[in-house]
Order: sequence, then C-alpha cells, then structure tokens
Amino acid sequence: MPHYVITAIALTALYVSGIYGLRYIRSQRLANILFPIIVFLPYLYGVIYMYIDVGVKDWNFLNTLPTANVSPFMCCLTLLTIFMPKKVKEYVFTLIALLSLGVFCAGMLTCVSNALRDYAFHWMIALDSFAHVALSLFGVCLVKSGQASLEIKHSLTSGLLIVGVAGIMLILNLIFHTSFFGLNLYGNHNIYNMVLFAKGYVSAMMYFVGLCVVLMLGYGYQKLLQRSK
Repeated sequence: MPHYVITAIALTALYVSGIYGLRYIRSQRLANILFPIIVFLPYLYGVIYMYIDVGVKDWNFLNTLPTANVSPFMCCLTLLTIFMPKKVKEYVFTLIALLSLGVFCAGMLTCVSNALRDYAFHWMIALDSFAHVALSLFGVCLVKSGQASLEIKHSLTSGLLIVGVAGIMLILNLIFHTSFFGLNLYGNHNIYNMVLFAKGYVSAMMYFVGLCVVLMLGYGYQKLLQRSK
C-alpha cells in the first residue's frame, strides 16, 4: 500500500514542477516529438509485459490495447501526432489538452485504488500512471505554446473526435458482441473496469455523459491554468 501512495505523491510533485518547468522549453518542435515518445514508451512496456505474462487472449492483455478505453487509445493517438498533417494535428492537440485533467485524475485514481485494496506493487502500474501524468502535462504544454486552441467551436470539434470514437466502438460492440471501451449492451459492460450500472444501455449512456463532463472540466482546467500564469 505505501508504494502506491508514494508513487502518487511523487507523480503529483513531478506534474506540478513540470507545469512550472514548461516555461523553460526552448524548442517546441522537439517537445512535440519527445512528449509523445515519453507517453508511448511506458504504455508499450505495459502491453509487452502483459503479452509475455498472460498471452493475447487474457483480459489483462486486452485491457492494454487502444480499443480498451480512452487512455490507451490516447497514448497511441498522441504518438501518431508526430506524423499527422498540420490541420489534423491542430484538433488532436486540442483534444489532448481537453483530456489533460481527466487523464491526470485517471492516473492518480489507479494509484489510490490499488493502495486502498493493498494490491501488490508492480512497476507496470506505476509506469502506466506516469504515462497518464506525462500525457496531461503535454496537454498543458500545448495550450501554453499556443498549439491547442481553446476557442469554443474548435474545442467542440476536438471533443467530438473522442466522442465519435466511442460511438464507433459502441456500434462495433453491437455488431460483434465485443466490449471495446466497455460499451457492451449485452451484459459485459464496464466504465473503466468498474460495473456501476446493471443495465448495459444505462452504463453506455452514463459513459458518454461522463466523457462529455470530463471534456468540459478539462476545458475549465486549461482556462484556469491560463489565468493563473
């Protein structure tokens, strides 16, 4: 239990100091390459680790794939920004910024939940939380550097990207009886690995509501950071 508490404290301290340290970035072009790599490598380590440990058919491995949820999807999408055309990248950058608060909270929640259930410490879990923190910090960096626009129309379009991805996952789940993003209407549903509602359609509805709330809170968070600088 103390290991995850220490991890959460260390990552929070790293995050806060990182926000202040963003002012010292001299090459934003280099930062746009390094941040995605720093986010992706811990994620990739987790995928490989679970593949070796449990194999491709186990739930624990499947839960690391981009189709599992928003966080792994964004880790992969963030890496792809290195190769994206400018027009597409602008909207993805804003999406990353809008999800900054959400992914940071998700990373901390992982540490807290594992501490509360006194789960054995695993470096893979700690690195996963680190990837969440790095992704959140990248979102703050993008707003600070003016690469992520918080203009209302632009933000709405960017937010709809991830809502649309979740919608596609829901349609695929309906067709193939899969459980991508936990949006299964046949009983195998969850919201970030937690079954909060008995009915799949209620869980799916609340998932989309929650996703929109996370995006709106992320918008407010970035606005607050802008004012506090």
